[in-house]
Amino acid sequence: MYCHICGTKNSSGEKRCQKCGTPLKQVSSTEEQIWSEPAGLEPRNAPANGTVNKRKSSPFLWVIPLLLAAIMGALLTYYYNQENLINAHVKTLHLEAEKAALGGEYSEALELLDKALAQRPNVGALVKDRQITEQASNVLKQMDEAANLLKTGKLSEADKMIQTAAKTLNERQEPVFDKVRSALNNRKVTLAVLKVKKEIDQLTTVEALAEKLKTLSKLNGKEAEAVKQQITDKLAGISYKQAEQQVKKRDFTAALQTVDNGLSYAPEDQKLTKYRDEVLREKKAFEQAEEERIRLAEQQAAEEELRNRTGAVYVTDLSAELDEYGDLYISGSVFNQGTRPISSVALIVSINASNGDYIGETDVYVYPDILDVGEEGYFETSYYGVYEAANVTVTNASWYVE
Repeated sequence: MYCHICGTKNSSGEKRCQKCGTPLKQVSSTEEQIWSEPAGLEPRNAPANGTVNKRKSSPFLWVIPLLLAAIMGALLTYYYNQENLINAHVKTLHLEAEKAALGGEYSEALELLDKALAQRPNVGALVKDRQITEQASNVLKQMDEAANLLKTGKLSEADKMIQTAAKTLNERQEPVFDKVRSALNNRKVTLAVLKVKKEIDQLTTVEALAEKLKTLSKLNGKEAEAVKQQITDKLAGISYKQAEQQVKKRDFTAALQTVDNGLSYAPEDQKLTKYRDEVLREKKAFEQAEEERIRLAEQQAAEEELRNRTGAVYVTDLSAELDEYGDLYISGSVFNQGTRPISSVALIVSINASNGDYIGETDVYVYPDILDVGEEGYFETSYYGVYEAANVTVTNASWYVE
């Protein structure tokens, strides 16, 4: 039996060619007669002249295998090239998807990854990247929903959603989550700002507002800056009103402290800055007026002191009567015309004759011992042995000022 591929002769009953391994075709008896050699020394159908005819092998036996091999090679080359083209396309899609995902364009990235997976569904990198991108997209959608909740004032619900997203992002460190992480930080700032803003209307003291301003100092963004400005304006307004009340009470030092404290939080507030200058002017005017008042008060006090010490005693109703024994009975009244009580008032009464001759003098004490302001006291005494009508005058008075 001969191999129909390489033409090698094989033993009868062999299933594969001993040379090329090709499965052998089972030939009929007629075919065996064609391909088998005749028995004996001479070939069958040899010419009678004794010459031997050798059978020529067909050239097609070698052409067919070559053609088949060429076809198979072309098919394999075409298949290889097609696979390379698909791989290159998938790689391009993968790179574009990665770029889109890193840029935060998650929908576009998912669409590109789906196209790549349609051609290479079993590539692990594509499957994993799609899962990561889809998770980032879902968290970003949660952040958008949280933003809507914050706009409608549903702070509690938004807070829960933000906390859930934060927990998810804590477990993911891939760069593809950068946009989501940025959105999360923005939502946190917005939430903190809205919480503070909700409390502002209930705060009425500089200290409480300053504490909220300190809380917001760690936050950035337009919303945070807007609320900071709102707190600063309200803080300046409260400081202004407090300072006004303190100025009305003439407590200028406290008013300046209040204004300066307000300016430490709102240094650019024009109203508060101008009012500080006004407080300084009023303080200076008040101090000048106070100095003048004190000067006048001291002057008045000095005058009153001098009056109390030198002119408090006013003598009235002074009289002198000669009795039947020739003695002179002297009496009168004293008023305290000073501004403070006086005590121990003593008078020296001088006695002169009708012609002016000096007769003598005597001491007399006023009673009661202490005279309040405007109170009247009395005195009386006798001068013995005058024996004639006489004139009396008080030449000196002394007392103690209480």
